[in-house]
Amino acid sequence: MGNLIKRYKLNESERDLLFIQPIDTGGDGGWQGLLIKLQLQFNTQNMHIELDDNDLERIQRYAFDYGNGGWETRLTGIFGRHLGQELGR
Repeated sequence: MGNLIKRYKLNESERDLLFIQPIDTGGDGGWQGLLIKLQLQFNTQNMHIELDDNDLERIQRYAFDYGNGGWETRLTGIFGRHLGQELGR
């Protein structure tokens, strides 16, 4: 079975959470890398973001596996409406 792509339509507040940190900050750490990847996958024209299984796994991992550095709140704010407050876990 292949890597499925799922499309979600973000509302304005979810989009705003995604772009709190500008895309061109140059961060290259794990969290920054995920954030930049998600920002690049977001279509500003139709407010859709496409996520594959790897993206969903990384979102869950950064939200719940590294303690709460604000990432959990931010990721559940962006994706909780679509995936539930446990982000699909």
